[in-house]
Amino acid sequence: MKVTRWPAILIFTLLIVASLIIQPDNEIPSNSELQKNQPSLVGDIKNLSSTWYCVAGSVGGAGLANHEILIGNPSDAESSVRISVVSVLAPNQQDPNGDSGTTLLDVLQLPLVQKEFPISPRAVTSVKLSEIDGVSGEYAAALIQSNLGSLIVEHRLTGALGYAQSACASTTSSEWNFAAGTTRLGTREMIFLFNPYPDSAVLDITFAADGRTRRPDSYNGLVVPPQSLLPIDVTSVVTLAETISTQITARTGRIVAERLVMFGDEITPNGLDAEVGSPSLNDLWAFPGGMESEALVSLTIFNPSETEVADVDIEIIPDVSNVGYIEPISLAVPAASSRVVNFLFDQEGGDPSLIDASTRIAKGIPFWVVVRSTNGVPIASERALIAPSEGNLSSGYNRGVDVSAEKHYLILQEPSGKVAIANPASDRLTLIQIKALSNGDIFSSQTIEIAAKSRKIIDLQQLGVPQDSILEITSTEPVSIEKYIGTKNSGDWGNVSPAAGNVSDLYISPPEFD
Repeated sequence: MKVTRWPAILIFTLLIVASLIIQPDNEIPSNSELQKNQPSLVGDIKNLSSTWYCVAGSVGGAGLANHEILIGNPSDAESSVRISVVSVLAPNQQDPNGDSGTTLLDVLQLPLVQKEFPISPRAVTSVKLSEIDGVSGEYAAALIQSNLGSLIVEHRLTGALGYAQSACASTTSSEWNFAAGTTRLGTREMIFLFNPYPDSAVLDITFAADGRTRRPDSYNGLVVPPQSLLPIDVTSVVTLAETISTQITARTGRIVAERLVMFGDEITPNGLDAEVGSPSLNDLWAFPGGMESEALVSLTIFNPSETEVADVDIEIIPDVSNVGYIEPISLAVPAASSRVVNFLFDQEGGDPSLIDASTRIAKGIPFWVVVRSTNGVPIASERALIAPSEGNLSSGYNRGVDVSAEKHYLILQEPSGKVAIANPASDRLTLIQIKALSNGDIFSSQTIEIAAKSRKIIDLQQLGVPQDSILEITSTEPVSIEKYIGTKNSGDWGNVSPAAGNVSDLYISPPEFD
């Protein structure tokens, strides 16, 4: 009897291909109040799966920001994840004519590596990508797929310049915005583009720096192949710029974009920073923490509109009530441009054209900040902490918070750090409880009160948070939260992932003159 093998071979081939194709982002429970795409949302235990994308980091040869994945399981259920590692060799992206608008995109994609890992309940699992068999190259992105909907994923980058920890992305998008960044002397900025899908993505990238808009030909109609990682060395495109704003828009496809900034060198290291971009713009951004620092603190407001000017107010909200009315700082941000507001002004090395807010509030009074577009033109906003070359402080950037929620999650490896929690409601207080889930155990804090339209900074070490913890922060009213990961002398502020089920657009009432 004649045996025909081609149907079986065809089916087997299709199964292999299907196992490598990344399915669309998991369906997050819809919330009618949330009107924007969010980069990092934690799903519900009822969800059948979760997908996370950790894009920026190095493995092996580069050694700049060694990539470690932190996976938190807040549930009582045993779980498992499949980690798919997409790594590349990027021999040279430096163009000797750097600012001419051309960049060499010579990147070699290496074979996909996949591995399964068990995930224990109420515990944190750490995976270093360079230690997975078969992973090689210089830079690597990780796709994390789980059979548990409430998984939390962050990543930690370590190198000679320091360390950084930030939330990974839980969604892809056709648009990504980075309000700030820099290629000042002694720094290097890279943006990592990850396409997890079986079709190519076609992108346009625009840079705004020093009052000019750059649209290099190399990044006009840039093709990111299927299931590939493309590291962009911004330092070779926009040279020696104090502040760079970037917008990435897709003509076709959806991607994840994450920025990596390296400050200093091995002799004078002062920071490593990684941050997922913002997939949406907003007319309101809050910065609950990070404004009081010995580093140079500034806010960048980016208006990517090609035609409209954004009228913006910077509102300073003190933690004490007896300082009187503080008039907002008003400024106009031209189309396709950014403006910088300094809160700790460097009198010797600062750019005199920048806006100085350091005298707006008396020294020693703690405060937080709201950035508001008063004419409705959507913007992006980020805070920069630029540490001096001497000392142990770390430089870094992080975007503001444009949502509020009643439940947030973060991962803490070391029992130190803090969270800044802002209650945006103008007429009611909120009650906060923090749970730490570690090695199967649950530790709960006492109830913490936060008054209306105020914030509180909570020292996690004084709270007694154990090592390798998942922090679950629950509030009776929607709040906005930032975290500080690190010690007193070295660390980085960043965003906290809200639970998708109760997240909503941020609303803070405008200030009133008494």
